[in-house]
Amino acid sequence: MSDEKKAFNNVLVVIDPAKDMQYALKRALKMNELMDGGVEIHLFISFEMDELRKSNDKFQFYCDNNWFAELVRPLVKNNITYTAEVFWTADWHHSILASVERHNIDMVVMSDHKTANSRNDMSAAKWALLRVSPCPVLIVHPEAQAQRKRILAAVNMQTDNPRYVELNEKILKRAQQMAIAYGAEKHVVNAYEDSTEFPDRAKLLRDTDTKQENTHVHQGAPADIITKVADDIEADIVVIGTLSRRGIMAAMRGNKSEEIIRKLNRDVMVLN
Repeated sequence: MSDEKKAFNNVLVVIDPAKDMQYALKRALKMNELMDGGVEIHLFISFEMDELRKSNDKFQFYCDNNWFAELVRPLVKNNITYTAEVFWTADWHHSILASVERHNIDMVVMSDHKTANSRNDMSAAKWALLRVSPCPVLIVHPEAQAQRKRILAAVNMQTDNPRYVELNEKILKRAQQMAIAYGAEKHVVNAYEDSTEFPDRAKLLRDTDTKQENTHVHQGAPADIITKVADDIEADIVVIGTLSRRGIMAAMRGNKSEEIIRKLNRDVMVLN
């Protein structure tokens, strides 16, 4: 099997026992179905305290053998190799990072839960994970299609900042890997906010190795442009990047990546 098709062979699926539907696990099962050679799944079972505090005051939950048997039933049915561990932790995102390292994980898959008015309601712990995860994090939107026909990579090719250049390369590499693994189309979107920042289109085509008809360059706010292009082409996954932040900057909210995630109503893969 090629390196591209092995890129997501070992995935960690975040399971929240407080949720009735495990969207992340459903998406991992779909990955196993679509990808040549399938995937191995590690179940990270843990209550996320931020979510738990918001939804219930008494924290009265229990999970018995029957619950676990029902959870892994589709894994057993499809002969998927899996492991599982259970955590009770207030340090949720660091526990996931430790598990990623212990189990040599290629990708984390977790659910994005929406409020009644369809706003993103991801917790501070989830944002923290996105900023420091050493591997891609796939955020599964509950209403997204599970098909994998179009991959949209969001890049900023008009910058010469070394950190963004490296991030662009990672985004394009992952998008290409997924396009190969799923037999999907790769699209690229590049937004620019000022007319003086218009990217060199010929260079963009060459550097992204993307067909002209699959390259989308538009002026406007990145979150708005990326969302519109994703809707127009009916992208199944949008690949974006975020720069790792630590200290006081890590506690701040509202960067462009977070704005994009809030607007999109489809699966998002985040790299940093």
